[in-house]
Amino acid sequence: MKRRVRLLIILILSIWTGNALAYTLHQGRNVLRVDFREEVRWEYWNTFDQKFSQDDFAYDRSYSFASSKMRLGMGIRSPHAEAYLQINWTQLLGLPDQGEFGLGTLYYQFNGKFGNGPGYDTKATHIGYGALSQAWVRFQPRSLAGLSLTLGRFLYASGAEGRAPRNPSLRWVKKFRISQRMIGPFDWSRVGRAFDGALASYHRRFWTLTFSYLHPTPGGFYLRRDRLHRKGQSAYDITLATVVLSLQDTNPWLPGMDSQLFYYYYNDRRKLKNPASLYNPRQNGLGDCEINVLGGHLLYARKAGPGVMDLLLWGGYQWGVWGRNPSLEHQAWALAVEAGYRFLHLPWQPWFRLGYFYGSGDDQPGDTQHHTFFMMIPTLRIYSMTPSYTLMNTTYWMGQIILRPASHLLLRSDFHVVNLTRSRDYWYLGSGMMRPDVFSYATLGAHIPYRDRHLLTMWDLSLFFKNIYASHGLRTDVDIYLSHIWGRDVVRDTFKSGDELTFFYVELRFTF
Repeated sequence: MKRRVRLLIILILSIWTGNALAYTLHQGRNVLRVDFREEVRWEYWNTFDQKFSQDDFAYDRSYSFASSKMRLGMGIRSPHAEAYLQINWTQLLGLPDQGEFGLGTLYYQFNGKFGNGPGYDTKATHIGYGALSQAWVRFQPRSLAGLSLTLGRFLYASGAEGRAPRNPSLRWVKKFRISQRMIGPFDWSRVGRAFDGALASYHRRFWTLTFSYLHPTPGGFYLRRDRLHRKGQSAYDITLATVVLSLQDTNPWLPGMDSQLFYYYYNDRRKLKNPASLYNPRQNGLGDCEINVLGGHLLYARKAGPGVMDLLLWGGYQWGVWGRNPSLEHQAWALAVEAGYRFLHLPWQPWFRLGYFYGSGDDQPGDTQHHTFFMMIPTLRIYSMTPSYTLMNTTYWMGQIILRPASHLLLRSDFHVVNLTRSRDYWYLGSGMMRPDVFSYATLGAHIPYRDRHLLTMWDLSLFFKNIYASHGLRTDVDIYLSHIWGRDVVRDTFKSGDELTFFYVELRFTF
């Protein structure tokens, strides 16, 4: 433990004393930009304990580790073209080599031996790796005003394709309750991911039409984000395509409403060796499926009395093929409804929000149809702040309060009551493909013989200190997060000795 603390202190001091450069250079109508971002995080986990399916080995229930995520980018912009290049370095310090649950265990397991030789005991607990995270060019033809074409490796966030709402309440809701539900860079993880492909966008005054064709890169918990091929599998075997029509809240037809109609296509052609499954081994689908999604969202905000009310409606219907030779007919759906009210003139401007989510599950695994809603390749952490459930076979109620005690401080607290939609379907964990040879999602099914649905109750508290130090282009932010989970029937069926979980982290973020 002392060694981990010393490593973290050295890492922080090196940032404060280092000379980092950030320039924006104007040369005529061209702009050259160099940017730098460093995130240092310390995490503590006290997790669920001892799965029934494991041996009687005493895995570590409690552990901590530190990490650094550094990004350096350079871009050039002219009136009708832009190019950007970014490299990423991730350093993990003190990973648990016998962890039971939580993200430290996942970082350790995903990165394997990392070159240290054969055997379980030789896996690396202090590992770092650098890779190209973005490299793209963007063209804006002079003859077609409003058209933009991006080629290369870039970030993509579903739900955020159009321009950001002008209303600040809608802007927050769209960023944290709509975007990245289905496709996202999972940038909160210590690695993140990007997408290789093409993105075309056509913007008019109030609306935007977006097309994309994408292949995800590895990443998330897997450091080698540039390793597209592993053990005969390829990240490029996953193909995504999107068509999105977005309407901004400044439109004259429905003023105050931000809306979107989307179509997403997901095709995973990897042939992975399936674990034991409720379905035929060739029908597991977590590595072999073809899914279409049609849906949309409506966001609305307006002044009402002494504050602002907001409404959210999001939904998607899926159809396609789950698994191959033989295959299942896939039909699934999901719905989210949320509402809030923000008091503008009270101290701290309290904002209260309530919400409900339903993601369909499959209660008849032996038939020829599959009804579990599939998340594709999202940023899970936005919707599961302590990553312990997905939106697949999941139903939850949530309460949320947001306070602003000072201009530089935002306080947020969430309370979620989470159940499985169908008791004969899995408890799913994950955030989409991270390593080409590993399934997109993990499945836990110890609850199925008992037909239990009650999963967990979660409470959390987030403190966001923004711009607490600024000098010569340097900006410093601090995030503090604490959560506690009370496991219910499904967790108790799965873990022997501990059905509660505590997660805490502190993150220092430096931006030039």
